[in-house]
Amino acid sequence: MSSYYRQQLEAYLKTLDVKAVNVLDVGGSQLTLQKRVKSWDVQEYKILDLPQPHKVEKMPDIMCDINYSCPLIIQQSFDIVFCLEVMEYVWNPSQALLNISWYMDQGSILYITFPKFYPVHEPIEQDYLRYTKQGALKLLEHTGFQAKKITPRKMMAASLGQVYSAEKMRAAKGYEGHEDIGYIIEAIKI
Repeated sequence: MSSYYRQQLEAYLKTLDVKAVNVLDVGGSQLTLQKRVKSWDVQEYKILDLPQPHKVEKMPDIMCDINYSCPLIIQQSFDIVFCLEVMEYVWNPSQALLNISWYMDQGSILYITFPKFYPVHEPIEQDYLRYTKQGALKLLEHTGFQAKKITPRKMMAASLGQVYSAEKMRAAKGYEGHEDIGYIIEAIKI
């Protein structure tokens, strides 16, 4: 049984009609996309992932650790790039997004997720970062992307407001995103 956090992503993906000449799936070796979206009309689908992903459904076509400068192994641009449930494993997010950008032309679409609150998970030694909405948007802007749609992910049960109150944390007044635990962002390369 998957987490509510994962269920939100899967429900979002089921709304997408993916129609493109080519799609790149960054970190997609563990769980490929074709059957997770509403419709799939793609001529070429490639996966960019670590040379040895921690779980494998399909081996990557492009092997690269996006934390480092990745050589352009293939001279190809992709119409759509997915980077789902990857950014918590990235310790060098600017470099990672620049690497992703190299595989995109102006106007290409990026679907990317950013966790805000999520427990440390496997592989523990590679789980690094969490992001506020403002941090994710600034990172995207800094690396040549413009967010078009932001879908907050929410907690199913307990309220983060209760945690903040119990811990005597001072949440900013008037901010609408205190209950967000992550974000699914559709961005365009500018």
